[in-house]
Amino acid sequence: MVSRLPAIGLSLLLLYFAFHAFAGERGLGRWTDAQIELETRKAELAAIEAEIDRLRVDIRRLTPGSVDPDYVEALARDTLAFAYPGEIVLLLPERSSAN
Repeated sequence: MVSRLPAIGLSLLLLYFAFHAFAGERGLGRWTDAQIELETRKAELAAIEAEIDRLRVDIRRLTPGSVDPDYVEALARDTLAFAYPGEIVLLLPERSSAN
């Protein structure tokens, strides 16, 4: 009976560590979740960096001294509904995402 006690204790200890290696706070399951979250964050970062690059180009096109007149005209037409005299403007209803 005395020789079984250390074997049972060692088995319980091994079971304890095995459980925490897979299901613990820093276990294998949490590690895979962290990898998925990392990939999601990398995709978000890439989208944000692309938007920053697009905005930098817009800023360069509107910087005093190097203003792009075609870009200014396009902004005025889109944002302010600017039109030259004699032009016919057709306003279409915006499509909603529910359609």
